Amino acid sequence: MSNKEHKIKYGLKIWSVDQDQLFKEAAQLFSKGEIDFMEIYIVPDSITPEKYDVLKNLNNIPITIHAPHIAHGFDVFRLNNQKIKLFKEQIIKIADSFNSKFIVVHAESGDSFEVFKESIDKIRDKRILIENMPKFGIDNEICFGHSYEQLKLIKDSGINLCLDFGHAIRSAISQKLDYKEFIKKIISELNPSYFHICNGKMDAKEDHRSLFDGEFDIKWLKKTLFKLKEEKDVYLVFETPKGGNGLENDLKNINYFRSI
Repeated sequence: MSNKEHKIKYGLKIWSVDQDQLFKEAAQLFSKGEIDFMEIYIVPDSITPEKYDVLKNLNNIPITIHAPHIAHGFDVFRLNNQKIKLFKEQIIKIADSFNSKFIVVHAESGDSFEVFKESIDKIRDKRILIENMPKFGIDNEICFGHSYEQLKLIKDSGINLCLDFGHAIRSAISQKLDYKEFIKKIISELNPSYFHICNGKMDAKEDHRSLFDGEFDIKWLKKTLFKLKEEKDVYLVFETPKGGNGLENDLKNINYFRSI
């Protein structure tokens, strides 16, 4: 074990189309030591020169990037030249501009690792983290990256993972697995360092709720992450609801996690 003292780095999730004031509030939280970085979900064509200037004046807050997903027309299984160009000219360039350490990409829906690998190789970047998925998507389609076996194929192909706890719990329930054993196996054998956290319902249909408003064992998730922190830095993004008052609910969730 290294003598270095590792930490959990707390991340705030903001969409690129959110109001500029949210980004400025995030910078203030960073200055106060309340958060350690910000993950920005990039809506295609939304980083205008004005938005770029806002981001460039955020007190040097570290920024990680979340690529668009199927809701905004980007699907790894259905790449074409236009989508590849979008990824390279918007996602990669933005990540380069902000020296981002990570680019999170959804695995989306599909059942062929060969098709997935052929597609991801067209946009491959060493910073990419593939986010695990629930078993069933928005239209009840089967999602790739929902099972341990699929995630292992991704990891063995040289791509690291973003472990979304909500997706993992929903997937485990759909597979009729104990979600704690499922998560422990992924962490111990596939070695993720980057995580998304939220709460949800045990019906495999709902997540992205506040940590204090759901049925997942958040205390156990925290214990799991703090054990992992003994080995390395842990990046933890709070994917909880914004509410209607700036970043107040984000901070409430972060403080709740710290307090339990």
